[in-house]
Amino acid sequence: MIIFGTRGVRSTKATGTFNCPQCEDNRGYRHRKVTQFFTLYFIPLIPLGSKGEYVECDYCKGTFITKVINNTTSSDKEAFMAMYEQAIRHVMVKIMLADGVIDNNERAMVQNIINKYGHNDMSSFELDDYIKEVQADSSDISTYLKNIGPSLNEHGKELLIICALDVAYADGHFDDSERKMIMEMGAIMEMSSAHIKGIMAEFLERLN
Repeated sequence: MIIFGTRGVRSTKATGTFNCPQCEDNRGYRHRKVTQFFTLYFIPLIPLGSKGEYVECDYCKGTFITKVINNTTSSDKEAFMAMYEQAIRHVMVKIMLADGVIDNNERAMVQNIINKYGHNDMSSFELDDYIKEVQADSSDISTYLKNIGPSLNEHGKELLIICALDVAYADGHFDDSERKMIMEMGAIMEMSSAHIKGIMAEFLERLN
């Protein structure tokens, strides 16, 4: 049986120092490029083009848009927010809106998760405005993850899965549909099944 497919391969274009918006200090960075490859038996063989670029902080492992290299003050926190934090905010709100009902308890839980895993706290009023912004976005979670996935490193992807697990376990239960959704989220971000299951196992261990 011939096994073929595609996957993103990361390479380093440049290194240097920058003012990390998350660390709020000068740190080393790697300017990373993601190239889509055709794979045969999971081996990347033929480059199919660029999937994107990002800057990764050597210290906090946050990833940012490339313009952050030229930002000397980190004054615009929203523009230079870590990619994983943007993803957490967007995906958590999308999950909350999936059933078409905004429950106050669920809303409070989403706000708690955003502030627990992010470095920029979101107030209740800011969350209300952000919910309206996400509601205006017609794309689904899968499309969003396909677009932002190349800008997330392993640290960012793992945090996103952990946040989804936090939402899933909020009611004390973790059913097959929730497990399937999280596995699909990981697969879209090109995470292996074993990697996702490992994150789940560690998460459960911390709960017990």
